[in-house]
Amino acid sequence: MRGYHCLLAVLFSVGPATRAQEKPIDVPLSQIGSKYRLIGKLHEPLGTVVTLQGVIVEGPSKGYEGGPNICVRRINGLATQEDIQIKLSKGWTEFGVDLPKLESGTTLELKGYETGEFVGTPREALEELRVWPQVPQGLGFIHQFVYHKAKRTNPVPWSPVDFVDREALLEGRAVNLDKSAYITSSDWKLLIDPDAPWPKELRDKTVEGHGIIRKTNKEKTYRLDKGVTRLVKLEDQLGRKVALRGTAWSLNGEWWFDYRGIELYVENMKDLPKWSAYLHGKTMLIEGVLDEAMLPAVRQISLKSEGDLKKYFIVRKPSWKPIEALLAPERPR
Repeated sequence: MRGYHCLLAVLFSVGPATRAQEKPIDVPLSQIGSKYRLIGKLHEPLGTVVTLQGVIVEGPSKGYEGGPNICVRRINGLATQEDIQIKLSKGWTEFGVDLPKLESGTTLELKGYETGEFVGTPREALEELRVWPQVPQGLGFIHQFVYHKAKRTNPVPWSPVDFVDREALLEGRAVNLDKSAYITSSDWKLLIDPDAPWPKELRDKTVEGHGIIRKTNKEKTYRLDKGVTRLVKLEDQLGRKVALRGTAWSLNGEWWFDYRGIELYVENMKDLPKWSAYLHGKTMLIEGVLDEAMLPAVRQISLKSEGDLKKYFIVRKPSWKPIEALLAPERPR
């Protein structure tokens, strides 16, 4: 299951529906490295040495990318909120060097390069052989980051200064100052609305703002341009219409939703329009009304036919849509 840190790390909305219909471009392997270069998840040609900072998470249990992954927060010092999660592999190191363990939840700085390989079996071959292995079907490419240097670092917080004139999502407390609405942290302020304060029901709650970050003439004070805001904590949204960005997961035919590391249910999730088994591990937007109910424990799905009841958040009257990243723009405030 992917880590909570990665669920906070994604930005950018889905592209045009026609993208999937575009005809693929044939690239001769003999011309890779001369005429063509393969660009990886890190936006650099495969094999380029880069320095990453990020949080170690466990890769998906299904497929070829299990084991330690890194949820990337900085590439060569530049902050990123893209959904970049990549499998890790240890490369050559100096003799006797003791690298830190890849423990989930730890923040590391890694130096290395991105590579990858094709895995799987083409679907046509499986149909001819009449075999259906318990792994993702088809031939696909998996990315890996091969690291040769590593060190522990402090968690990498995001601040408006990291995203000036760029799109970002930042979280803080809803505060009114001089009749204007701000999102504040311990060392920065983000102006949301200069003409109207936060309403009483949102004041002092944890909120997030998504938009373009601009400088102001005040020290450690920034402005959110073309921004949208929303509550963050689920307990603050009970009974409200919600738009939650997270990841769909399944086990033994049962589905649940991960929002910022919190497992919750979506009413009749597997019966939603256009739902399929291929949505396992996919990021999406779930909209509906947030409620609470006693439901079977998610962690017991593979252990018991009927799990112990536990209180969960559940989205009633849901709808869904796929998104390439979790911070896509929504309705203006």
